[in-house]
This record gives sequence, C-alpha cells and structure tokens, in this order.
Amino acid sequence: MKENYNRPRVYDAVLGSSENAPPGAVVLGGLEGVKRRLANPIIEQKIAALEEALKYGEAGLELVIWALEDRLWKVRHTAYSLLASRTEPLVQKILQEYSHKIDRYDAFVAMARAGGVSDIDTLMDNLEHDRNSATCKLIDFTLGLVDTHEGKDRIGHYLFNGTQIQRNYAALYFKRRGITDILREAVSRGCIDRVQAFSK
Repeated sequence: MKENYNRPRVYDAVLGSSENAPPGAVVLGGLEGVKRRLANPIIEQKIAALEEALKYGEAGLELVIWALEDRLWKVRHTAYSLLASRTEPLVQKILQEYSHKIDRYDAFVAMARAGGVSDIDTLMDNLEHDRNSATCKLIDFTLGLVDTHEGKDRIGHYLFNGTQIQRNYAALYFKRRGITDILREAVSRGCIDRVQAFSK
C-alpha cells in the first residue's frame, strides 16, 4: 500500500480539522508545514524545509525540484545539492538541464539582480575567498547590477564591516553611483581612505 505523505507522521503535531490550514495559521509539521516554510522569506527556514521535504516521497521531491527555480541562490544551491545524490532518471535529467542553464556568470548575475541579503553575502564571500582577477572582475560587474534597497543596505554593511577587499568593492559600488554621504562616513570611521572614496 502506498504511503500517504499528506497525512501527519508520528512526530508531527496537528491542530484543527482535516481542512487545509488557512493563511496565517500555525502549521507544525507534515508536508503542509514544509510548504509553509518554503514560502517563508527567511532563507534558513526555506533551507530547513528543503532538507525535510525529501522525507515526504514524490510530493516532497517535487517541492525540491521546484526550488531549483527559487529567486534566492542559496535555496537553489541547496535544492541542487539535495538532488545531486538522487539516482532517478527524471531527477538526473532535470539536474543536467539545470547545469546547462546555470553557470557561474549567470548565477552571479541572477544573485545581483535578486539583490537579497543572502545574495550579496554570497557575492562578497566569493570575493573574499576566490581572489583571482576573473572573480574580482565578475563581482565588480555584478555588484553594479544590484538595485534593490535591501541589496544597497547590505553592500553598505560590507563598507563598514567587511574585510579590506570587501570594503574596497563596496566603496566602488557607492562611488560609481555618486552616493557620497556614505563614503564620507566610511572615511570618517576609518573604514576606507579618502583616495578610495573620492579618486576618479
């Protein structure tokens, strides 16, 4: 007999009736709980939900496959990592298509355009840990594509709190956009020097 993954499991807590949970309701487990956490804007919740989804058979596998299209790079990467060890022909075909579709350039551009906190963190992390000229040029280019309020704020965070190379590239971002107030503040705090902030 095929297992019904929509039903609560032994350790799932369920409150209420047999109806689907209304929006805003507390869902503590099961496939419905996984779906709710995947819809959560907090990246850690999404990743935890993906890791749990595979416990729910075909329906859970489908959720992980759908996550390959998530707007957040870390979620897509987690989904890919979870699927990589699967041997089903359909999953292998999907992963092959996904690999052809996404390369490093495309991934970095997508992260910059999404402009979320985790996207900027990933770009800056690559800048810090892969210091070859190709990576630096790619990060320089893709940071220039960041146009979200959240992304600008996160780049500002790196201007004041990043490593030297992260502060340098954050300063370039604001200098190219003509945002001088934040550069003056960074100079006054000793995060960057006047030449970095205002040279042509």
